[in-house]
Amino acid sequence: MMPLARLWTWIGNLFIPLAIGWALFVQNGFGDKPPPDGVLISRGYWGLLVSLLAGSALVWTAALYARQAKKARARILVPPNTAFEDAKDRSKVITYGTACIFTMVVLLALVIFGSRYSDSLIHGWNALSPLQQGFWASRVTAHAVGCASQPCFSVARRTEQGGGKVFGVNEYILYLTDGVLAVLAVLLVSGLIYLRIIRRRNVARD
Repeated sequence: MMPLARLWTWIGNLFIPLAIGWALFVQNGFGDKPPPDGVLISRGYWGLLVSLLAGSALVWTAALYARQAKKARARILVPPNTAFEDAKDRSKVITYGTACIFTMVVLLALVIFGSRYSDSLIHGWNALSPLQQGFWASRVTAHAVGCASQPCFSVARRTEQGGGKVFGVNEYILYLTDGVLAVLAVLLVSGLIYLRIIRRRNVARD
């Protein structure tokens, strides 16, 4: 079980400073002049993707640990924080405190980055106006129009009124850009469901 506990600790400890730093970056906390909205939306996309990936990894690691701990009839089913605990020296305060911190950071990251990415309106690659007003409406239109030769679309406007280009706006690739987020979201939800099943399942008697 300890390899899973070390993985749990490593993912959480790596994600927390990364999420805080990227959240400041998304809010332009490191610059004097605010970049165009398209740049901030693109940063929000990458933050959301990494947050879903980290959340999924943490949930599945916790679920697999809980399954092994339950088979071993351990009293605590939550992985230990191996930076401060080991298998023989457990502290409920540290264990559950760590789990709460990891959970809260992931949830806050999903809210912050998801909120920023929800401002995305799909534009033609060099268009000044979105395909449609509305997050979903612009995506439906993009898929209806299709793309014969990339790049066709961007997650926000990447062309200035004077014709200049905005650096740092993501290309919107049909089925892939949002598809990756959808797959990771399903992975996260399925991990939560599996964790709940594991915690409610009775251990088979020998």
